[in-house]
Amino acid sequence: METCVICRNKFEAESPAVLFISGYGNKRYICPECESLLDKATSEESLEQESAKEKLLERANAMKEPEAFRVLTDILAGTTEELSAEEEAELEAVFEETKEETPAKEEEAPLWASILPVAVIAAFILFLVWFYFFK
Repeated sequence: METCVICRNKFEAESPAVLFISGYGNKRYICPECESLLDKATSEESLEQESAKEKLLERANAMKEPEAFRVLTDILAGTTEELSAEEEAELEAVFEETKEETPAKEEEAPLWASILPVAVIAAFILFLVWFYFFK
């Protein structure tokens, strides 16, 4: 279950639309309703475009993330900020750093690690049986 970054509604989608990716590499998703409003707001000039922009700006006033608000207003204004090569390299470094910090899948233990305890327990049981019944 995802939360829309614009309207804060919970939604479930197989592949939700991404408004932007934060500096830490976290994707900020938008719900299908906000996605359709954003599509209308960025389409060719029409009456629907103005009403979609107004609805999105109303929803944007309640946004909790300043970065998401900035991205949305830039999109609605028709300006997208191009990153310099230095800023792109910095974002890539942050992304790689956070990727390294996430725990990798645990490696499977080798076969001997699972057989050895079973063999030791079986030998101990056999010793107890021999010691109490056959000695």
